[in-house]
Amino acid sequence: MSTKRILGITLFGVLFIATVVGILLLTLYLRRESDAVALPDVPTIVETPNLVESDTLDRIEITTETIQVVVSTLSRPAIYRRDVKIESYWEDGKAEYSVSVSVREGLTSLRTLPPTGAEKRIIITPDTIYIWYIGDKAPFIGNLDSLGDGFRTADEWQMLVTYEDVLELDINDIIDAGYVEYNDEECVYAVYRSPLLGYTRTFYISLEAGLIVGAEEYDEAGKLVYSMVAGEFFVGEADPAAFTLPDGTELAVDN
Repeated sequence: MSTKRILGITLFGVLFIATVVGILLLTLYLRRESDAVALPDVPTIVETPNLVESDTLDRIEITTETIQVVVSTLSRPAIYRRDVKIESYWEDGKAEYSVSVSVREGLTSLRTLPPTGAEKRIIITPDTIYIWYIGDKAPFIGNLDSLGDGFRTADEWQMLVTYEDVLELDINDIIDAGYVEYNDEECVYAVYRSPLLGYTRTFYISLEAGLIVGAEEYDEAGKLVYSMVAGEFFVGEADPAAFTLPDGTELAVDN
């Protein structure tokens, strides 16, 4: 075989090997580039806006289908005080109650002025209730379910419609929902039908504080049977005297 032919074959082999190596290197590079960008799909997480701290009302559209999501984002302040007016209606008249409310990190103090009779004081801890009337030297002390009418929450002792109840509703029981200005407060509202009584309830929740500031309840005939209107609230303020028993003991959560 001639020297020229041998050199030609050798040169072809070198070029062939170089080409193969180049293709392999290019393949590895492209695979690395592909691996670097072909990440698995990650679902986009859209955070529900904090409506309580919001200063705008266009963050989320509220409908009967979304109000439960909105209510679930709301939270009440740990410390606040305010006055609440409750009216209960019946066929021949009504009764009015004024309730001064103070809340301090797990404790709820109520000073209730009924239509007749003496002022009632109630302090509710996570597991104990204290009840007395002005002039009493000692309170009744018991568990939250010790009065014979079942467990009652602090909201129920205030005679409040509890707006968290909407979270347990069948969505078909929610009639209307949206944004509204109520009693000079920017609020969300919801109207729903009580599954037990068939009554229609409306509540208004302050976007600033996450507190219910108004509510109405109508019977099946459309007659008003209950209303609640809250006065100005003071977040971060609580009177220590509101949590003091007749003997001077000041309650704390661990009492």
